[in-house]
Amino acid sequence: MNEFYKLILFFSFGCILFAAQCTSIGQNGQEKAVEVVEAKPQEGFAEDTALIRKYYKLGSEYLFLDAEKSMFYAKHVLRLSQKHQWGVGKLLAYNLLSTYYLLDGSYDILRELSNETITLSRQLNLPTFTAHGKRFLGESYSEYRQWDSSRINYEHAVQMFTRLKADSSLALSIENLGNCYREKSMYDVAVKLYDQSYKMFDKMNSDWGRATVLQSIGYMHVRLAHYTEAEQYFLRSIALFRKIDNRYGQLNCLNDLSNTYFYLKKYDQSIEAGLKAFEYAKIYHSSQQTNWALVTLARSYKAIGKYDVALDYSQEVNFVRRMIHDESIKRQYTMYQLMYDNKLMDTEIQQKIINEQRVQQRILIAFTCVVILSAIFLWFNNKKLRAKNAEIEAALIEGQTIERKRVAAELHDHLGGTLASLNWYLYGIDKKVLSEEEQKIYDSVHQMVGAAYREVRSLSHNLMPAELEEHGLTMALHRLINKLNENKKIAFTFNLKGMNSRLNNKIEFELYSIVLELTNNIIKHSGATEALVELTENVKTIVLIVSDDGTGMIEPDRQGVGLRNIKSRVESLHGKIQIHSQIKNGIRVEIEIPKVVIK
Repeated sequence: MNEFYKLILFFSFGCILFAAQCTSIGQNGQEKAVEVVEAKPQEGFAEDTALIRKYYKLGSEYLFLDAEKSMFYAKHVLRLSQKHQWGVGKLLAYNLLSTYYLLDGSYDILRELSNETITLSRQLNLPTFTAHGKRFLGESYSEYRQWDSSRINYEHAVQMFTRLKADSSLALSIENLGNCYREKSMYDVAVKLYDQSYKMFDKMNSDWGRATVLQSIGYMHVRLAHYTEAEQYFLRSIALFRKIDNRYGQLNCLNDLSNTYFYLKKYDQSIEAGLKAFEYAKIYHSSQQTNWALVTLARSYKAIGKYDVALDYSQEVNFVRRMIHDESIKRQYTMYQLMYDNKLMDTEIQQKIINEQRVQQRILIAFTCVVILSAIFLWFNNKKLRAKNAEIEAALIEGQTIERKRVAAELHDHLGGTLASLNWYLYGIDKKVLSEEEQKIYDSVHQMVGAAYREVRSLSHNLMPAELEEHGLTMALHRLINKLNENKKIAFTFNLKGMNSRLNNKIEFELYSIVLELTNNIIKHSGATEALVELTENVKTIVLIVSDDGTGMIEPDRQGVGLRNIKSRVESLHGKIQIHSQIKNGIRVEIEIPKVVIK
């Protein structure tokens, strides 16, 4: 009888979960939107979805007119979507926010949003948003001069938009790919891609598309020092942006034109264009564009001998740069707060479902005898306790992952940014005015700042390496071992057998984290001279072995937080771990997990 009621209970829960996961198909542009979480009735859902679409439309309209208003509506779209856990609404918000942060130059936030977009759109089977996420991810990699990663993401976007027959997005992605080759100084390839993109926009009669391509070509001529040709392209681009009343396009192009006039020594025209750009930047509320306009104005006024005016603009540049830094921190805080609210909302909804299930269970138990009631009650609480333990362990691992991302971001954005700024200021010192002894001191300081900056970037990279996400576990481990061998104190060896296919993302991240933890323990505590990392692929399992020739564990029964975290990670992968330690013979950790390969 006990088993009979358990079956009834499971059947009831199964019906509830099945109903919650039903999907509906709808039109979204040229593709069908599969809405996963909308099937369950929710209070105020219909009214809020109408508001979401209204706010999204307003945010899109203000995107190139007023950044603050666009951001205001985008945040409302995201909060309302989070309220109902509506995946399509979240993707609309992510797409709007990604475009804003791209125009604003906040590439770290853009990368986070791109990854969120790709993950959610794949869950909902919405390839259009996946393609946009790839394009935005390419933009972020391009900013940090990671050309190969940028090119790969742009090419993925081009392929997906081609299959979806999304011509406008396809033309824009081709232009982005041209910009990538332009920055690599592969101008012949860039020109062909610009020509292809322009013809596509021309066929669609898109003034906006033609204007963006013309501006990109103009900037290419600036890089080639063909300033007269660049001027013509920028003027044509501004005319088109003015025709469609695109304030951001005019602003951005005016800054490029002002800079071009400066190189042509047409200082009066440079000042005129710069003042217009400065005016538009204040209306659009873009600190970055304001900064660019002020820099060019300061240089142009200095060139014509108006040093007092140039000094005023230079002082404004310093003030705006501080504003940009403060705004960047505020934006990061806002986005992380929104992401946190999203996670919190998920937890509340899950708790609500658990409470509903508990009520249904009590109703079933009311119709049974005392013995069966007691059995089911004990079973349920035991299961609940195990689930809570599993949630705690999963939350611990997830928290470490989030903290690692945060620390990596802090190192890269703050300390790395400070060192980069210091390095930039050092470049501004004229060595010719220094004595020979002062020049030696300058060179030493310059080298130390550069070395510190590289160390910070290396540490940030090891905490959350891009190779792990883009190229997989084996590439990330090769990079890690190479970095470890730079210390010259412990010789690390990496042996790889099999591993021809990538693993599940969770498995790759957990294995990388385990190797990082164990190698750090070897460096800090082992006293070893040699260490070995072996990764072997069997038919059904993956085996990881990390060993060293150090002193071993003095008290094997006493394990620190690091080893406990490793055991939790292994348990979360349903694997097994064995630790062998002998004094003066080192330590050997063997881990075996089930294999899950990406199809």
